[in-house]
Amino acid sequence: MTLGEYAGRRLAQLADSDPRVFVLDGDLADSDGASHFAQKHPDRFLMAGIAEQNMVSVAAGMAAAGMKPFVFSFGAFLSFRAYDQIRVCLSQARQPVVLMASHATGLAGRNGKTHASLNDLALMLSLPHIEIWTPVDSYDIDLALDASLRTANPVYIRMPRAPFPASERLQSRLEIVRWALPKQPNVILSHGLATRWALEAARILQQRGMSVGILHFARLKPLPSIGRLLSGVIRGFVVEDHVEGCALSTIINALQLPMQTISLGWPAIFDGKSGHDTKLRDHFNLSGEKLAEIIAAHLNQPQQC
Repeated sequence: MTLGEYAGRRLAQLADSDPRVFVLDGDLADSDGASHFAQKHPDRFLMAGIAEQNMVSVAAGMAAAGMKPFVFSFGAFLSFRAYDQIRVCLSQARQPVVLMASHATGLAGRNGKTHASLNDLALMLSLPHIEIWTPVDSYDIDLALDASLRTANPVYIRMPRAPFPASERLQSRLEIVRWALPKQPNVILSHGLATRWALEAARILQQRGMSVGILHFARLKPLPSIGRLLSGVIRGFVVEDHVEGCALSTIINALQLPMQTISLGWPAIFDGKSGHDTKLRDHFNLSGEKLAEIIAAHLNQPQQC
């Protein structure tokens, strides 16, 4: 099951007791999870077609009328095709529309570069008022949906294309920022799908006698205070399914914490490719093995001041 499918099912349940909830979809309901809501609440589902700009504008009007619209589509289509409507109708007008950005990743499979969303978070982070969630599992989706129903701000929920195994849910306290692996002097900071990559790398490092903590971010904006969480950390490796240095890395660097920060993500020269996830990750140094090699090389060097 993908996170989008889980979100569609969970939202259908929440709508049973919340008449404000409506869902709009950009002709991708069978892929992004909205079909599960449509089956249960057809009277509160609008198939908007391949017209993302119009769909976001309609959702803004619905929000202004007191409804709580959730807009489903692929992340690449929402964040890029409808960016002006998000900027003006949601961000500037501060309308509480929830954007359910499915398939938001550098790993677009056979769909290729047109469906990859490598810098969507950079765009959304630059807008005021928008809350940004980057879930890794169903626990995070529950947190995001519950918060989205309470907030008066627009929301962007970024969900990867890859299915999530229920066995890989983070078995830690349900908090917006939480340790996926216990704190160490060297930690990986990650969000979304990249937290699974971080766990792969950490397992390989452990086999080589090296330990790293993993701090997972279910939400990037607004970000809770994390200074105390990272107190005593000497190196932070920011691993992202995003152009490196442009999302969580930017946020961490802006905090000016007393630690060395190393950014690991898609290189700026990567514009999206059609190919198997494993091959793409390995080629661009984002496989568990390649990440472990890069991190190990830093751990074997003296700390930089």
